[in-house]
Amino acid sequence: MDEIVDWLTFDNHRQLHSSLGYVSPMQFERAWLAAQQRQAA
Repeated sequence: MDEIVDWLTFDNHRQLHSSLGYVSPMQFERAWLAAQQRQAA
């Protein structure tokens, strides 16, 4: 189970995804969250 979590953590931080504009899921989520915070301000 730890190996699966390790792989997902690696993939979410490093792997680029074309459906996300060629950024990693973590980068996409951080940008989305920042945009949401700017809209709320």
